[in-house]
Amino acid sequence: MDLEATEKFNLSIRREESDMASRLTQCNEDTGDAEEATVAIQGIICGVKLPPFETRSSCLEDTKRLAHSRQSVTLTGLGSQSFEHIVKNCRQVYSMFSRYTPNARLVPSSEFLGRQRASSSDDTDEYSTITASNHFFTPSKQAAGLTVVDINAELDP
Repeated sequence: MDLEATEKFNLSIRREESDMASRLTQCNEDTGDAEEATVAIQGIICGVKLPPFETRSSCLEDTKRLAHSRQSVTLTGLGSQSFEHIVKNCRQVYSMFSRYTPNARLVPSSEFLGRQRASSSDDTDEYSTITASNHFFTPSKQAAGLTVVDINAELDP
């Protein structure tokens, strides 16, 4: 996002002392309060990794790996200009965060901004992708003050 867009939407980066992460926020015009900015992206789903997660064995190592499971959805615009503009804005927001939090452990942009190859009988094209993902479980170090929720069959059958 360029400076003009940042000012137009009143975007800023905030971090409360109690927070583990910084947040992209914007000012609510009605209340004047800062609230977390939300993003809507239109695209074509070209990849998913969603629960239920299954272990392939009862090995303790496989069970430990489940604690680090991620769920994700990858979108592409198949070369559309509007999607390419969204990808450009994602890079600019990433740049804002990297300048604001220079010592932070940011996920490398290559993990969520990528390329998808599509082959046809005549040639191969590459299209930009955006992957949205999160850990299925919150690490206990980051869960201070959060309510523990049991996972039942409705959530992960």
